[in-house]
Amino acid sequence: MDRIALAAIALVLCACGAAPTVASNSEALAHGAAVKALDAAKLDSLPTGPVYIRFIRFMQPVGYDIVSKQHVASVVYVEMGAHRLVLNGKSPIDLVAGQALFHQSVSHVHINPGPVDPSVWYSIAIWPSSARGQSLVDKTARPTFESEDIARESLPQVAYSQVLRQVTLAKLGTTGAHRFGGLAAFYVLTGSLTIKSAHRAPITLGASEGAYFLPDAALQETNGGTGQTVFLEFITTAAGKDFEVPLQQPPTA
Repeated sequence: MDRIALAAIALVLCACGAAPTVASNSEALAHGAAVKALDAAKLDSLPTGPVYIRFIRFMQPVGYDIVSKQHVASVVYVEMGAHRLVLNGKSPIDLVAGQALFHQSVSHVHINPGPVDPSVWYSIAIWPSSARGQSLVDKTARPTFESEDIARESLPQVAYSQVLRQVTLAKLGTTGAHRFGGLAAFYVLTGSLTIKSAHRAPITLGASEGAYFLPDAALQETNGGTGQTVFLEFITTAAGKDFEVPLQQPPTA
């Protein structure tokens, strides 16, 4: 699927969560928040059996190529520098900091074309739990967030969409109360993030920390720190389910 189609998916999915609503509680409304859709893709299915979410951080020197064999569908997100991705021998795709690209399960090569040394980027994906403990593809790779094993009762064996978004919260900013229809993972790039959810105590994450929530959990993300917070949302939604729904009340533990 080409990038135009992927961008269209992202716009449609984000539009699902952008419908205006009248909140009965002002604390449930978003303020000081900016959401940017980075990329999106469709998956025919998820890996069979229990799965887990993994964010792998790479610090890749200039002129150092990483050759990767076929693995699960994933998204590349560039945090710093430039990244050149060659998929299955096709023409290179160049990304810069703040950009992302999904790719399906094909052989590929990661290249740092410079001049920033090193390039810092992430590979983000849902993996089968049976892959835990396997060697990483390269010495420059380090897992920075791995979820618990997730039973498949909450993830039916159907087609899925995946979306990666970058959210920026000003000081004391909040996303507003909402729920995702799919499996949601959060990963903090800078600052501090507090996530409130129904039936569970709030959690606070710092830079390079992550968390995940099962589908349909009531959520609200807030920046209680002294500066700006930037984080990623990695959302995997089963076909036929709402991407995001605004809520009229903030979640309570």
